[in-house]
Amino acid sequence: MTDIDILKRKLSEIEKYFQILKPLRKKSKEVIKKDPIVYGAVERYLYLLCQATIDFAEAVISYSNLRKPGSYGEVFEILSEGDGLIGRSLSLKMVKMTGFRNILAHAYGEVDFEKLYTVLTKDINDIDEFVKKIKEKITI
Repeated sequence: MTDIDILKRKLSEIEKYFQILKPLRKKSKEVIKKDPIVYGAVERYLYLLCQATIDFAEAVISYSNLRKPGSYGEVFEILSEGDGLIGRSLSLKMVKMTGFRNILAHAYGEVDFEKLYTVLTKDINDIDEFVKKIKEKITI
């Protein structure tokens, strides 16, 4: 499988998770908070979206022959170095997203509902911006 094939596959995963989350984003804050099935779906698909985005970013690094990251957070720092495929501001937002993914993945205690809701309704747009920036620089 070529780097472009991997990029396409990861991009497809990101798009799939966005589509799954789309109707969940329309649910009221109260429904998300009180319905354990909806809450669990939001948590799970946000995790999968974050992970697919990290995997996509790692594939971009490989395709672009950039240095190997030492951590998930460093992935986005590398993409903003030098002329950068993304800007520093977006890189910082994506590093925060990586931290949120770690909270979901490793269950560092109770997930803060307000943070979860903010990621679902607002911060998720950073992932969309990230993908658009990469697509401006790389033909996928």
